[in-house]
Amino acid sequence: MDVYLLCLLVGGGLLAASLLGGHDHSLAGDHPEPGDLASWFSLRALVSFAAFFGLAGVLAGLFGIGGVGRLVVALVTGGAVGAFTAFAFRLARSRGEVGSAAGRLAGRTGRVLVPPAPGRPGKVAVTVAGQIEHVLARSDDPLRAGDAVIVLGTRGGVLDVGAWDGREA
Repeated sequence: MDVYLLCLLVGGGLLAASLLGGHDHSLAGDHPEPGDLASWFSLRALVSFAAFFGLAGVLAGLFGIGGVGRLVVALVTGGAVGAFTAFAFRLARSRGEVGSAAGRLAGRTGRVLVPPAPGRPGKVAVTVAGQIEHVLARSDDPLRAGDAVIVLGTRGGVLDVGAWDGREA
């Protein structure tokens, strides 16, 4: 089995699974900064690269392109699709259009992991569907690590949280 067909089968299968309900994970941490070079290497971008590298290599072979030409076609195609995927998700994440669970956390409670400071978000842990999500957060309230918080909303992919005393409103 040649490497192009293998990449197409594995990358294409993983890409299909991702599109049918997978999640974006990053090799650079939970939420890499938009300007961080490592943020270009999300699992989704790498899988997109592999799938389209394989597809272009297989198609180039079918059209009679061989050797270095086939490799160049596969690398250019895979690189372009992988870069586009990374760029699109970085852009959407920076606008708050995608994120781990930010859109469904309003009203939930959690604990401060890293206290937010003026001009710098912190990090909170919130339980969603039995899983603990670590999410960037900002607050107008003075918070310390371990404090209970309630999620008020989200802006730009960062949660707005407030101190919570455990009582219902």
